[in-house]
Amino acid sequence: VAVGIAQSLNGGFELSVEGYYKSMQNLIEYKEGASFFSVNRNWDEQIEFGQGNSYGGEVFLQKKEGKTTGWVGYTLSWTNRQFENLNFGNPFPYRYDRRHDISFVLVHQLNDHIDIGVTWVYGTGNAITLATTRYAPYQPQNTLEFGSFFNDIQHFENRNDFRMPSYHRLDVGANFKKEKKWGERTWSVGAYNLYSRRNPFYLYFDNLGNETVVKQVSLFPIIPSISYSFKF
Repeated sequence: VAVGIAQSLNGGFELSVEGYYKSMQNLIEYKEGASFFSVNRNWDEQIEFGQGNSYGGEVFLQKKEGKTTGWVGYTLSWTNRQFENLNFGNPFPYRYDRRHDISFVLVHQLNDHIDIGVTWVYGTGNAITLATTRYAPYQPQNTLEFGSFFNDIQHFENRNDFRMPSYHRLDVGANFKKEKKWGERTWSVGAYNLYSRRNPFYLYFDNLGNETVVKQVSLFPIIPSISYSFKF
């Protein structure tokens, strides 16, 4: 279910507000500790069936006229899942639950041949599950002489009860156009993630002296680009 309203404003602006609610049934999720290394079990024996919902609202302001165009949008949303045999039957935020989402796009036409664009996006970090306690398992006496083959046991409080750091980046670009005899050529230059934000790809535990710390792995620092195109 979705409902919204849009209103044209002076100066070529348009403002819209929208809200939505979605209910989902017969969703699937892997069981706790599910493994596909064993060939003795079918895949459908390792999943749970449950339900979920997604709801929120968005405010969107767009400028469609003039040399400077663009938009700014803000979304506040929730996405939850619930399974009888997962997370003690309690609802939990799904991995794509993103509480705050902001996008800003600005395009300016300097003249008939040059335009520049700026895009900035921000989003709440993904919901993830991290262990809160780690301890060594019991090892029978007769296994000690052969060495330890037991990994530490990790204890998890709730599913997806931690958040990765927020995601945000700034992209810029410029197009240089020129009319040719047989068409139009365009040189484009730009940069992805201009301020080289180290957005998290995944988190992992590591040892730092006598402490256990959480570290992150990041991808895609600042990436410059240049391209040439010809349209006829």
